[in-house]
Amino acid sequence: MSVASLASLTNQKLDTARRFIQQSQQSEESWLSVGLESSALFQIRSALNGLLKEVSLAYSLSGSLDVAKLLTESESKQIVVPVLSELADLLTRKDSWFFQLDQAYLAQFECKGLASSAVQGDNLIGRGSDAGASVSYYLAKLVELVLRFREESSEY
Repeated sequence: MSVASLASLTNQKLDTARRFIQQSQQSEESWLSVGLESSALFQIRSALNGLLKEVSLAYSLSGSLDVAKLLTESESKQIVVPVLSELADLLTRKDSWFFQLDQAYLAQFECKGLASSAVQGDNLIGRGSDAGASVSYYLAKLVELVLRFREESSEY
């Protein structure tokens, strides 16, 4: 698969997440908003996996979806991959958007709630932690990272 087709798949996931978030914000049914937000989280996580696939192809790495493994592999090949270094750093910081996205995804995947994401009223989007993490925020930060990676890759 080419980088262009991987980028297209990643873009589709990002767009789907954006649409789920919009629908969630417009829905008057709280049960539907919760479902759409969960769907958006899944799409954002899938888009992150798409980005990791793009990185793997661009740098001839194994294609793993594990940031630590990809970083170790790139270091063993003596390749500097800024996006992997950044993600690895973000994953170690509990106040980062990536760590919180990972925790929110795992909570959905394992069908359990997060203490910081208790539903209060109808304010579902933007409810995250004090660090400002929410589904919309995760999407914005991931889009920013994807665009930066692609811009840096196109320079070479």
